[in-house]
Amino acid sequence: MKKPVGVWLVLALALVSWGGVAEARRLSEGEIKTIWRSNGAVEGVQEFQFGMVDWESRTVAVVGRSTPEATTPAGKLLAKRQAVADAQRNLLYLLYELRYGLPERLSSIKVEGQVVMGHIDRQGEEDHRYVVEVSLPLHRLLEECVIWKAQVQ
Repeated sequence: MKKPVGVWLVLALALVSWGGVAEARRLSEGEIKTIWRSNGAVEGVQEFQFGMVDWESRTVAVVGRSTPEATTPAGKLLAKRQAVADAQRNLLYLLYELRYGLPERLSSIKVEGQVVMGHIDRQGEEDHRYVVEVSLPLHRLLEECVIWKAQVQ
């Protein structure tokens, strides 16, 4: 049986007023402090394997690098894209590291998910590689980025 258009409109308006399916839930200050404590309760800047967190300013930062030596203009463009993709991967790995920790003897990690891109603070060539430094507010990393699947050895 076909439902009237009005029913679909009511359902759509209910979703919009409810906040939508894709909208992230805002973490409370207590939840962020719990994550901070579970990562050692370091004051200030804390270095992780895949990036760093400034707990006071509530920002995260990662670096993305391309493979060496992009000499042609097209190669340089691809190197920049590769560095940005590497930074996004490192944001996802940092999220995993913050949420679940890493084993002391990490041999490999593969994490799949969705990440929001932060602000590119610096970009350019360094040691024949393209390098980007990306920062993102901590709450955006914790609330808007999603891990679908992870394999850590």
